[in-house]
Amino acid sequence: MGRSRHQKESGGHYLVLINKSSANYTRRAVSKLLEAIKKSGRQFTIYEPESAMGLLKQAQDAVKANARPASGGQHTERRGAFTAIVACGGDGTFNLAARAAMEADLPIGALPLGRFNSIARHLYGDTSVDKAIALITAGNYRKIDIGMASDQPFIGAIGLGFLPELFQLLTKEKPPRFGFGWSQFGSKAAAAVKPSAMTLKIDAYKLEASPVLFNVNLLSFAAGLPFSEASIMDDRHAEVIFDMGMKPADASTLTKALYKGKYLFGNDVRMYRGQTITIQPVKGRTLYLDGELIPLPTNVLSIKIGEKQVKAFCA
Repeated sequence: MGRSRHQKESGGHYLVLINKSSANYTRRAVSKLLEAIKKSGRQFTIYEPESAMGLLKQAQDAVKANARPASGGQHTERRGAFTAIVACGGDGTFNLAARAAMEADLPIGALPLGRFNSIARHLYGDTSVDKAIALITAGNYRKIDIGMASDQPFIGAIGLGFLPELFQLLTKEKPPRFGFGWSQFGSKAAAAVKPSAMTLKIDAYKLEASPVLFNVNLLSFAAGLPFSEASIMDDRHAEVIFDMGMKPADASTLTKALYKGKYLFGNDVRMYRGQTITIQPVKGRTLYLDGELIPLPTNVLSIKIGEKQVKAFCA
């Protein structure tokens, strides 16, 4: 496990990326962040792109341009080169900003303003805006793993079947506050999945299954549930979670137990750890990836863990 490190700069320059379309966006939370950055002796530059792809492109262009010295040897920005990135939004916003942070070798923090904030919940222990701001300005970071799923980077989790269905249900209605409500959502999500036979390969282990649930977790949470509380951020492995024939009633029990942090994996719902995972056939299915839903255009989903890492501010 990697140790926590601290930014060496006495000052610094934060690139603040704001997704105003985030489910729980408030200007007040962003203003608190900016004030805290100033109080810490750092500078900031704000970008408020109109779309997700705009956020990724602006972040990549900004760090590239800001890293190049002008002809006189000074950076084009008077504030100096960027020393960190802050993603103000949910899991999808963090994913896109982390791609730019990884390319520029900069630490990244999350101001949790999304619906679930699964990545921030793992990094910070909860989704408090105040706690996130304190950790971002403290400047302590660790390198955490990035997974690649058919060339798409992910930081928190990906999933097929149950997770995309659950995510869609929870975005249409307010996430429940108690276990009973979660069990109802779990049953509905499982009932919407049509299991199909697939070949799974986890490192050298190969098996056939028709799972309702198939998750690959790098961090504990996805769609507000702690699927894998034992996840380690930087060991270059992921938890691979799938069932061997789950019915809606089973999914109801699973979801409630996960919500309460009391589920034990076994023969019915299994957990393996691996670095290289493939699953096929998957063409036409929908993949959950860090809070986004992506249609899969090819038959084979190839997943590799830990070839890349990103520096993340964390507790």
